[in-house]
Amino acid sequence: MEKENHYPPSYGAGQFHCPHCNVFAKQFWAHLQADQIWSDSVLDRQKYFSESLKKTWCISKCEHCQGKIIWLNSSIIYPKRISVSHPNKDLDEDIKKDYLEAATIFNDSPRAAAALLRLALQKLCKQLGEKGENINDDIGNLVKKGLSPQIQKSLDSLRVTGNNANHPGQINLSEEPERALKLFELLNFIANKMISEPKEIDAFYEGLPEKSKVAIEVRDKKVKAKSQKTLPHSSS
Repeated sequence: MEKENHYPPSYGAGQFHCPHCNVFAKQFWAHLQADQIWSDSVLDRQKYFSESLKKTWCISKCEHCQGKIIWLNSSIIYPKRISVSHPNKDLDEDIKKDYLEAATIFNDSPRAAAALLRLALQKLCKQLGEKGENINDDIGNLVKKGLSPQIQKSLDSLRVTGNNANHPGQINLSEEPERALKLFELLNFIANKMISEPKEIDAFYEGLPEKSKVAIEVRDKKVKAKSQKTLPHSSS
């Protein structure tokens, strides 16, 4: 299953994934100007001003959904929700909610977002058949079952970074928000490798002709029986 590249909003970029519709689309840009208040506005009785704002105030508009992003000093101030990849479709609904909530609060607090993603990881361990009570123990059990080193590193990276969100140590997410942003990718990567890919392979295998599957089972039984015969017998 090929991973789709995700391009988050970037100041001055001509196209990226829109935080409103999450579609990779062309973006139109303009500087902001303060204008008079509309006559039917709740502010129409207040004094107004009209002036060109500093060039650090910008707005971009998505060609696909027409959604607008307001930028100040190269950073997004609206909308609050960042643009991240959609949560893996095979994740439990409760995990998807945590993932999307973390995306909503990321700009205000990368630490809080990381803590939510750690909670999502705990729930993911349970979805993978573990107890979901202690992430470190769950990862250890998965390693015993033959977990690949690459996925183990991803699990521990998400676990340790999430822990630091609540117990500051060597990782300061306020100064390194990009580390927290990477956690979204890690959660999807783990779900893809542990849930989606095996599910797709099983579905493809089930579609094979019945004769072929029976032949495969016979072959595997022969190989297993042969390997058992060659095992050294323990001395009495």
